[in-house]
Amino acid sequence: MHREQIHRGRVTLGFLAAGLVMSMPAMAGDDFQLHLDPLVLEVLETDVDTDSSKFEEYQDLGSGFRLPRLKIEGFDSAGERHLSFLGQRLGREDARYQMSYGVSGRYKIDLDYRKIPHRFGNQGTFLWNSTGPGRLEIADPTQAFLQGEIEARQGNGAIDFDFLNGLIAPFIQSAQQVDIALRRDRTTAKIDFGTLGRFSWGLEYGHENRKGNRAYGGSFGFGNVTEILEPIDYDTTEVQLGGEWNGSKGGVQFGYRYSRFENQISTLIWDNPFRATDSTDGRAYLAPGGASIGGSSLGFADLAPDNESSQLYLSARGHFAGWWTHGSASYGVMEQDDPLLPYTLNTSIVGVDPFTGATFDPTDPASLPTSNADTEVNVLTVNASAGRKFGDGWQLTLRGRYYDYDNQSSRIELPGYVRYHAVWEEIPRITVPYAYSRQEVGAELAKHFGRSSRLAVGYKLKTWDREFRETEESDEDIIRLSFDTRPHPKVKLNASYEVTDRTVDNYDTEAQEFSFLLPEGANNQPGLRKYAQAARETDGLRLGIQLFPHEAWNIDVGVSHMDEDYDESELGLIADEVVQLSAEVGYTPGERLTFFVFGHRSDRDTLQRSRQSGGTVSTDPDDNWQATFEEVTDTWGLGLRAQISERSELDISGNWSRSDGLVDLFTTPAGTPSSATDIDNYEDIELFALRARIDFEITDSARAGLSYRYEDFTLDRFILQGLLPYLPGATLLAADEGDYQASVIGVDLRLSF
Repeated sequence: MHREQIHRGRVTLGFLAAGLVMSMPAMAGDDFQLHLDPLVLEVLETDVDTDSSKFEEYQDLGSGFRLPRLKIEGFDSAGERHLSFLGQRLGREDARYQMSYGVSGRYKIDLDYRKIPHRFGNQGTFLWNSTGPGRLEIADPTQAFLQGEIEARQGNGAIDFDFLNGLIAPFIQSAQQVDIALRRDRTTAKIDFGTLGRFSWGLEYGHENRKGNRAYGGSFGFGNVTEILEPIDYDTTEVQLGGEWNGSKGGVQFGYRYSRFENQISTLIWDNPFRATDSTDGRAYLAPGGASIGGSSLGFADLAPDNESSQLYLSARGHFAGWWTHGSASYGVMEQDDPLLPYTLNTSIVGVDPFTGATFDPTDPASLPTSNADTEVNVLTVNASAGRKFGDGWQLTLRGRYYDYDNQSSRIELPGYVRYHAVWEEIPRITVPYAYSRQEVGAELAKHFGRSSRLAVGYKLKTWDREFRETEESDEDIIRLSFDTRPHPKVKLNASYEVTDRTVDNYDTEAQEFSFLLPEGANNQPGLRKYAQAARETDGLRLGIQLFPHEAWNIDVGVSHMDEDYDESELGLIADEVVQLSAEVGYTPGERLTFFVFGHRSDRDTLQRSRQSGGTVSTDPDDNWQATFEEVTDTWGLGLRAQISERSELDISGNWSRSDGLVDLFTTPAGTPSSATDIDNYEDIELFALRARIDFEITDSARAGLSYRYEDFTLDRFILQGLLPYLPGATLLAADEGDYQASVIGVDLRLSF
């Protein structure tokens, strides 16, 4: 972050808020009375034992002074005009400022400004320097030296990891250390007119700026992956104008929404650490290594494009002839027409048109078949529902939904492409504007009996129609049975059971050919199924019970089970089963004491199967391998709030969570590969957190507080084992986002006026 900009933003916002607070009472009249309640002053002392970004990933708990809460409220003598200003965590990276002013029944103005930090990792190792917006460079002498050493090695020894690691190690050791983070500055303003009348209007404006950086995966080939920093500086602006009419038997809402996204840095260009000059050959995408030392001196990527969307919406509700009805519809258009980048920046490459044999310069955007993206998607959504009661406690509900994602984007034909900035591939391609529609119809019949019991059975049919996908059509039947009852004032039960069956018309494994102008032949396994389009059967059960054995006690226990079976898939996702248990107990014998304890466990087992292949798709079942994922997640906690004297109060809470994941891999002894190693630490995360606070009442308008916070976080993930800034074929940031132990002591003073 730019500290000067952050400071300037704080000062500007402070003056704005102060000006609004001072001016609103003047507009309201002399009888407007303001009071400050509360003003909280706090000093924090924070200790963290590592550079991990996880502790303050979304918050600012650094040592020093802050204003956790500042609230100003005012009313006129008639109680018609109201003003409030609320500031939270003032002076910090996660501060929030809210203001509201209104006249009862006439209008209301709400303002909100919020800062949201997101720290991805600290102290990452970065070889590049940012020399301009979207430009990452390595000093020319460094590039030239590394290329020269590799060229000298060619033919005189192996260009392997040991050689490359020794070559780049001195530059890694002297590289800069960077924190990977961004901040979102979000502002919203809303004006409502006629809030208590039958007809009202509202205007809402929102703006968000994101600025900073995040990790980005760039690559010059299989042997030269470059994890770099993507510069973030973009704005999202949203406007909504809406109206609402309410009558005695119904109401209507309608309006218009507009959104615009603007990226101040639309292109990222970065240097190749191992090349200072451009080169190409048929195997340059394997460089640097024994196969080739060629490639481009520059890599580039087109970042998120400027785009905009607009939407008209309408919803209505009503009652007539014993029926209640509700319907809504919206129509939106999303479009972007960003200028297209050239095929490559590698000046040594010559493009070849496979149809005519003509050559062209692929670094010149004029060589493209079109200069802009010309992308447009129209989205139509319609929802409708109706219901009525009849007979002795019967109720019928009908529902329907239609969603159409109509992709009107142009199909752009390309004579070929450049692989990893290194090699021209004379393989003509064409863009694929994927589109789909989804229809849902359903009904539920319910019977109310007794004073507090309900039994219902429902049916829903989901139908998908897709373009440019493996499956054009699929249907899913859903049957649901539910039962809710309260047989005793101190007992409440609810249960539901649901089964689904999804069928597909045909699965085209050669759908990948939609992106080729000339048939290449499918290289996916014919038995492989994408789980979102595959035939599937599921059944799910949910049970819940609430007990109120005494007015001071409440107990809530629940269990759920969901089983997904893809029994028609030979390869891909085969089965997914999730069992969840939860319990919560609360005890409140009076105003002076509240105690609660809760727990939740989720146990998930997933089975996936695939087949190992080389350059040619294997048809041998012995080459099958399968992975069984076992994931157990526990979350437990408790809390106690007690008034320990007439002037003091104690608040203690703690929670423990753990995710324990492992993968059991299996291959047949006769297959390729013939063995596999299980992963015991697929995703192991543990967090213990403790918070304690004691408040002392000094006077009727002053309270002092002492707080303590402790967190112990451990992360054991196989993908992070032995992670270094340079590994075989990859230059990595290797930022710290792992274990930490942290404690925060706070002393605060709360004042009311």
